[in-house]
Amino acid sequence: MTDDNKLENLRTEKERFVAFSFAAADLLIELDNNGIVIFASGAAKGLTGVEMADLKGMPFVELIAQQDKGVLSHILDTMKEGDRITPVVARMEKTKVSAIVGACKLPRNHGHVFLALNVSSMGATRSNTEYRDGETGLLDRQDFMKLADQQVTIAADAGQRTELTLLRLNGLSIMQENVGDDEMSNFLDKIGVILRRYSLGGDFAGRLDSNKYGLMHSPSVDGKILEEKISSLASEADPKGSVSMLRSTVDLSKGQLSANNATQALMYVINRFVDSDTEEFDIKSLAEGMDNRLEKTMSRMLALKSVFQNYKFKLVYQPIVKIADKETHHYEVLSRFKDGESPYETVVFAEETGIIQDLDLGVAQKVKDKLLEYQKRGDVLPKLAINISGYSLESDIFIDSLLALYEDNDEIREHIGLEVTETSRIKDLQRAEKIIQTLRSTGMEISLDDMGSGSASFQYIRAMTVDYIKIDGTYIKEVLTNKRDAAILKALSRLCQELDIGTIAEMVETKEQLHVLNVLGVNYGQGWYFGKPQPEIETKRKSRSITKNLKRKGFATSWS
Repeated sequence: MTDDNKLENLRTEKERFVAFSFAAADLLIELDNNGIVIFASGAAKGLTGVEMADLKGMPFVELIAQQDKGVLSHILDTMKEGDRITPVVARMEKTKVSAIVGACKLPRNHGHVFLALNVSSMGATRSNTEYRDGETGLLDRQDFMKLADQQVTIAADAGQRTELTLLRLNGLSIMQENVGDDEMSNFLDKIGVILRRYSLGGDFAGRLDSNKYGLMHSPSVDGKILEEKISSLASEADPKGSVSMLRSTVDLSKGQLSANNATQALMYVINRFVDSDTEEFDIKSLAEGMDNRLEKTMSRMLALKSVFQNYKFKLVYQPIVKIADKETHHYEVLSRFKDGESPYETVVFAEETGIIQDLDLGVAQKVKDKLLEYQKRGDVLPKLAINISGYSLESDIFIDSLLALYEDNDEIREHIGLEVTETSRIKDLQRAEKIIQTLRSTGMEISLDDMGSGSASFQYIRAMTVDYIKIDGTYIKEVLTNKRDAAILKALSRLCQELDIGTIAEMVETKEQLHVLNVLGVNYGQGWYFGKPQPEIETKRKSRSITKNLKRKGFATSWS
């Protein structure tokens, strides 16, 4: 081969390499061993806001927005020859464009780092700075949970392996006392940089609580590296060594996690990890491993879904009474499960794992069957209120199924009421109001549960037009001795009178409470004073002559 041919082949290979590079990147940058740009080619102005010629001589990290600068600096400072980093997402300072940054440090290149930048489609989904933890720069709990939920679905659909690591740092309060505010602030900032450095895209780590953290990462990240680096930071900041770490990692693409409701199971376990006030759950779950915890959660979810969908639970009925004349107005329908299983804990688990819709529909079906039984034998139908979770109200599929269930029997539908629980779960109040009015237009009346128990109660009353509100039982318990609670009850009662909304007091247990509620203008009462939940309702037979006349005149039943 002649020298000309060799030069031509070399030129061809070089052009091929450059073509491949630009096919994979919008901007190519070379940095010297001090992190200074010495070469750039590509869409420099569009990505960085700096002209190509002006990039040369600039420190690369000066192009990066403040919230991402620490992570990129750490990556560049710690890269060794032969290293190739997992691409991270960084926002540009001038353009605010999010770019995926890949980097490698090849041997025999004088310590130079080669970067490939691409415009990132992840920019729209990244958290805004107002949702970040101020001390660490990490995602806050809400945003981390949202992105973790999305990532589980993405990984399952794409067949990608993704892992979640949860961390608990013990002894931070002692460390604060030992080192002071400035050193503690510096330590937490470095913790944020380390966790982001090893997370997916450089921004999939969150501070879930004051001492609890989570990150999504690739399987190539060894949890021991995190332990070593965090331990090293802690020892550097506090030589007395007051900080210790617990961690556990789960493969999110493993086992049943690709099945339906896998994300809800994951969210439930993370919430349990974060909300636990004691170390019992943390230490136990982290010691035994998240895989085991998730497997148990999934198993319980599947078992409960079977119970709900096959109606393997019982119903009991508690009377709600008119305070003025002590006559039963309607009954609240409550669920009971196998012996020894807490109804409250079961319902909370179903809500937090997203399977509450199965229970709500199961109860609705069993209530319809019960009313059909009364209807067939000619009894006067009792009015029954079914609990509907705010989670269920958010689902179009659930609402369509509920309407379809009762559309074939007007009399039964008019004897059904819906009691909306967990109103704090309702995210879109405007949409919820439209759904509630659709349900009311069919003859079903709507109650809001646990009003007065949160600062948002008046917001819900303002946003949603309903027939009744149920006043949280904690106010009723203290009404005789707490003037503040009595004043709140009085104000709430007057407001509802003005809005033509009935008021129902929960947990009425004494005659004295009943008297005060009557004076305050509360309309209805529920509690052991009137009766405990019972498995059956005493009904009366309809009078044939009256029934025929009512039907002939087009009489419609009412809850009023």
